[in-house]
Amino acid sequence: MIGILVFLLVVLTSLIVNHVTRSTLRRRGVQVRATCVNQVRGSDGKYRIHMEYVDTDGATVRKVLGTIYKAPPVSLYAETDIVYDPEGRRAPLFSVDAYGGKWAPVWIAVVSTLTVLTTLALFA
Repeated sequence: MIGILVFLLVVLTSLIVNHVTRSTLRRRGVQVRATCVNQVRGSDGKYRIHMEYVDTDGATVRKVLGTIYKAPPVSLYAETDIVYDPEGRRAPLFSVDAYGGKWAPVWIAVVSTLTVLTTLALFA
């Protein structure tokens, strides 16, 4: 039962972090057209996508996206929309990822409920 509780707490934490990151980008992010300039495959076999774009100050910026992929979701030198944080506190995301996640609050509520029920069953 403790294992289930720990698992639920890890899932809940990861859902909340993901939701906060997306919410922050939706609130203060800037959407721009970016070019995929590199796809680096790590030792874990997953890809880090490097994007290049022009920020609001007119400077050319290269950043690694905040999501790691099993397969590159965009071709090398292809253009796509991304959302970046002009304050540089969050890694950029593809626009579809930044504006997605509408079900996150529902999942957070479900996992929270399961966590509370598990805790009550364990300690009551």
